[in-house]
Amino acid sequence: MRMLPSQMLSASSTAEEAVFDLLRRSDLGQGAVCLHSLNLPRHQYKRWAEADFIIICEFGLLVLEVKGGRVSCKNGLWEFQNRYGEITRKSESPAIQAKTAFFALRDNYLQQRFSLALRNIPMGWAVAFTGIDRLVSEDRSPLPDQPDDITAYRPECVGHNVFGAFVRQALQYWGQRTGRFGKLSPAVMNEIAAYLRPNFEQVPPLANRLSEFGEDLAALTDEQYARLDDIQENDRIIVRGGAGTGKTFLAMACARYDRAQGREVLLTTRSKHLVEELRAASPPDGVDVLAFIDVEQQLESRGRPWTSLVIDEGQDLCQFDSADVLSRAVSGGLEGGRWRWFGDPNRQVSESHPVDEDVLSYFTQLATKCKLKQNVRNAPKIVEAIIRYAGADVGLPPAIGQGSDVIFRDCGDTAGIIPGVVAVVRSWVAGQNGARRSDVAVLVPLEKSVASTIDALSKAGIRSERLMARSSGKVRDAVVVAQIEEFKGLERPLVCVAGLASTDASAEAIKAIVYRSFSRANHTLALCCSSFDSEGLAKVAVALSA
Repeated sequence: MRMLPSQMLSASSTAEEAVFDLLRRSDLGQGAVCLHSLNLPRHQYKRWAEADFIIICEFGLLVLEVKGGRVSCKNGLWEFQNRYGEITRKSESPAIQAKTAFFALRDNYLQQRFSLALRNIPMGWAVAFTGIDRLVSEDRSPLPDQPDDITAYRPECVGHNVFGAFVRQALQYWGQRTGRFGKLSPAVMNEIAAYLRPNFEQVPPLANRLSEFGEDLAALTDEQYARLDDIQENDRIIVRGGAGTGKTFLAMACARYDRAQGREVLLTTRSKHLVEELRAASPPDGVDVLAFIDVEQQLESRGRPWTSLVIDEGQDLCQFDSADVLSRAVSGGLEGGRWRWFGDPNRQVSESHPVDEDVLSYFTQLATKCKLKQNVRNAPKIVEAIIRYAGADVGLPPAIGQGSDVIFRDCGDTAGIIPGVVAVVRSWVAGQNGARRSDVAVLVPLEKSVASTIDALSKAGIRSERLMARSSGKVRDAVVVAQIEEFKGLERPLVCVAGLASTDASAEAIKAIVYRSFSRANHTLALCCSSFDSEGLAKVAVALSA
């Protein structure tokens, strides 16, 4: 049976792990699929209703609740003892938990879209107790609301064949109870699974986002699901996509999945700032997130390579010496090991670490290749601005989370840029309904402008600080000020770019700065620039439209 997610990213008990494996090996017909840990936020009685497993097969649809360890019921109070001897007491039985989860699923999800397809299909719930034979002993009650036909005990959990027979038995029970004896087609199974999948397979976001915008950004898209499946099926893969296509988001998901398969994972990138953002997303134990500069020392300390390698911002690691370190860092080397390379084909290449085309070609020859085509990080107006002034492919703009218009502020001469920045930031954070300061980033093209920008914001009563790599990974209540180059791979809902000044005022330089800075904004973007910068932008836009 196909499992979604394909691995368990977490489990509250060994019982869930055991049932996951039983279901994975069970044969429940062509197209059968099982969703694990599906959270239903619109439960009618409480905020969350958790269904451990949702089985969709030709015989019907079954919500399965799993309990392991010692389970007992006395005087209406249920006790559950886990593998550590810890006891949890609940007044709600496992049967009631499964039943209410089923009705939440049916009423809030399935009936809206699949009422016709499911009208003659057996559907219901069941419970599996993996560690006990039966709930009957002196002064202990059996399950009063759970017939044996829909209750699995230890004997039904000893192998995948008997467990698969239990699932079929449970669905037959519900068919007889409801008078429904139809069968699901593989096409309908797949459609239901695809519809439910985004509700439970999510990845922690890289940073806090605006409440009305962030929930959409925190969910994987259909394209990312497809790429995630592709990645898991290949030992070596190159994933390319412009800024905003969710490469880093997907890289972290890959690291979690490989770890769930038992691999020791290294996720590396050059940027220490991005490393801290990734660590703040709480990667599981066994996933080491390291700045590339620290990889060689950590490799020597470990005394062995990692069994899976995830490379983010891979275009910055296309040099012979970098490739040598990466090859030694993964079991089997680059030619025989398991690695995932995420990179940007546009202008995100670090000026300090240019791409060696021979090394890039070497990576490319070793791996399967795919491309991300949808922008999942920038509001449509921001995507339009990047295309117009940088001519870069950043994917199709999202249909959700519309964001706001891009603000262009001509500040006259360069002396007016910082006051313009202060005015924009003040308008964003002022008042009770203003944005959080931590949602705002000010990006400056030159290092010397960082301190003066922070000083001007401070004098205006706006708390701000320089971007710094912190081991804590905590979000601080302050506007972050950073040089454009060092903010690569990071993002904020609100970004104000403080000019496009560069030692090179050529069209290519302007496009590169625009791309690297504009693409860092999720929801709202502002550019405060000089008249000289405005003229340069206008010329670039005309040239790109010709």
